[in-house]
Amino acid sequence: MTEIAYNLDAFVPKTAEQHDKELKKRSLRIIENRRKEKVIAPVKIILGGAVAIIVCVIMIYSQVVLTELTSEVSFYENQIVELDTEYVRLQGELEATTSIKTLEEAAETKLGLAKIDSSQVEYVSLTGTDEISVARTGGKYLIKQYWDSFVEFVAEYLPL
Repeated sequence: MTEIAYNLDAFVPKTAEQHDKELKKRSLRIIENRRKEKVIAPVKIILGGAVAIIVCVIMIYSQVVLTELTSEVSFYENQIVELDTEYVRLQGELEATTSIKTLEEAAETKLGLAKIDSSQVEYVSLTGTDEISVARTGGKYLIKQYWDSFVEFVAEYLPL
């Protein structure tokens, strides 16, 4: 068995038939595209642009509203801080005016009052039973007293 180092058949001239067969094998077939090209209608482009513009306008408007509300909240927070400060100041004034020392000074200077000394104290001793009675005046008892006196007044002039 002999091995051929070179294939010399590739260099032999080919006949017209062989050449046509080889061309048919190597040639590309052209296939027509049966799909229609997608054409974007101008209406779709206009609608898409309009939607994009509307979305942008809405986003800008929401940012404006958010900014306004944030500034309003900041204004009211500042007012709260100022009112809290005023409240603390007024609490301090109230405590200063209602302290015992301030009340004593006001009683002495404005009203001319003085503290009690031992010479002004007088003790009273009670003998017998201690009893406390409260006069019924005011409220529903007062109305009842007027009614009773009216009934007595009318009863004096009615013959029985």
